[in-house]
Amino acid sequence: MSTARRRSVTKTHERIGQLGWEPTHHQPATNYPTRYKFPAKAKDPMKQIMREYLPMQLEKDERVYGGFDAAVRANMGNKAEQRWLEVLKPFVHTTTYLEGCAGRVMSMLLDTVPNDELRNGYHVQFVDELRHIGMQQSLARFYTKNAPNPYGWDMGWKYYVGSPLTRAGYNMSTHSIVGDPVYCGMSMMTVLETAFTNIAFVALPDVGARNGDFTLPTTYSSAQSDEARHISNGYATLMTLLQEDANIPLIEQDLPSAWWTNHAFIDPFAGVLVEYFSKDRSDQESYLQKWDRWINDDYYKSYIEQLGKLGLNMSADAFKEARERIVTGLIHRTAIFAFAIWPLAYWRFDGLTERDFEWLEARYPGWYDEYGMLWEGFNALKDPREGALFLQGFLENASPICWSCMMQCLGDHDQLYRVVDGRTRFYCSEMCKHNDEAYPGRYTGDRQFFDRYHGWNLADVVRDIGFVREDGKTLVGQPHLDDDLPLWTLDDLEACGCEVISPNIRTAEEMGLPNGSWHDAGDPDGAVVPSERGYVQHSIGPDGLETGPGMRSNGNREGRRNVAEVIR
Repeated sequence: MSTARRRSVTKTHERIGQLGWEPTHHQPATNYPTRYKFPAKAKDPMKQIMREYLPMQLEKDERVYGGFDAAVRANMGNKAEQRWLEVLKPFVHTTTYLEGCAGRVMSMLLDTVPNDELRNGYHVQFVDELRHIGMQQSLARFYTKNAPNPYGWDMGWKYYVGSPLTRAGYNMSTHSIVGDPVYCGMSMMTVLETAFTNIAFVALPDVGARNGDFTLPTTYSSAQSDEARHISNGYATLMTLLQEDANIPLIEQDLPSAWWTNHAFIDPFAGVLVEYFSKDRSDQESYLQKWDRWINDDYYKSYIEQLGKLGLNMSADAFKEARERIVTGLIHRTAIFAFAIWPLAYWRFDGLTERDFEWLEARYPGWYDEYGMLWEGFNALKDPREGALFLQGFLENASPICWSCMMQCLGDHDQLYRVVDGRTRFYCSEMCKHNDEAYPGRYTGDRQFFDRYHGWNLADVVRDIGFVREDGKTLVGQPHLDDDLPLWTLDDLEACGCEVISPNIRTAEEMGLPNGSWHDAGDPDGAVVPSERGYVQHSIGPDGLETGPGMRSNGNREGRRNVAEVIR
């Protein structure tokens, strides 16, 4: 009996490549112009073809969704640690939105990049991203139906942009869908998927398994197995761009910028998840040690440093500064801020125990002396019958919120700021300040949560963002998991009399600077519109606008928007 000969992937890929053609009946026009130049030839190093791809993905999907079924039968939702399950609400919502952004940037690159081999890789990755969205939404559905506390899961997609803690993730994600499409692709493929998916899709699921959660590792390990293709796409795109000398200064500017944008949110976010929401303390590695292994060694030293051999002369400052921020307490200070503003979150928090103190002290000597009393204070005010909030007084002394990354300014340096159109913008780092200056018009809109609610009663803020359970009074977020303690309600917040104070407005006043608020209640979008000309305008096209279905109308029956727009 003869067996069918297996077709050569290389020859099949070459044959597919012959099917492409350049149209001659019209002049092609792109909806997404770029500053970069593309050479005539490019290569897809993985030779991706749908004939090989689809059966493999089908088998992986059957394993993932079969795992969900097994998890239901084994009652895994009630066996995992509740502390861990709570923080998965913002984590899964963030990664699902990121998958959507990744799919969007693939469609942008398919429109912009002229090379058929690269576009073939983007096409396959687009299908990957749709698959990941489906898996992660299914995971969220599993937790909604099977986790002990469904609140926050059930309305997560609505809540996601309402909390100041997750808005920063939304902001970071949009860097891959607005602006120069090649910059967007670099931010997604060359930085986020090459560097940070090892943290998000490998290190974090390991912590999940230690906390009795096996559905998250099953889902995200399957997604991570696709990242090799996405990393390859990023590498192939970068190698193609390096064939044109005119692209080198652009890469030297855009790659560190994209790196910093991802670091500024992902590292404090993931670090807090690993070190402050794990109930199990068997993991001997701190987040810094994971970072050194997965990012410093596997990404920076093995990848970024080697680009110098190809003619790129990038400064190492942004990469070294990222690590130094982690060493000097970025994660620990972010954790305190996140726990302090718990009423503005849609998940529950669990105060640290003596065992947690010991674990953190063993990995960060001197941790308790610097942060221990703050955590003791948080634990003392978990009960609403105490009549006081840890948040009271916190915002009166809190650092400003960074204009660029929307995370808290936690550096020990002098406060960084600049004045634009008579209003003050604060920055957490020189790189965030540089990003705003080098890419004018990228960071716009009603960005600062606390500016919008400056002077409001905290209970009214929670009502306005809708973080209330179906009884109309109990908060979605809570500062404890203790069944013996009552849950906080709007009445409890009212009794505390907590007034929201914008750290940015307060700091600008204290420093004698111009108005620190960028909220305009009279604007339809709630934003002060700056006069600065967007970088897309002066570096890409005459008006810096993208066209196409779904774009906002500009009053002339043309659907258009500024591609430098981030949050409006």
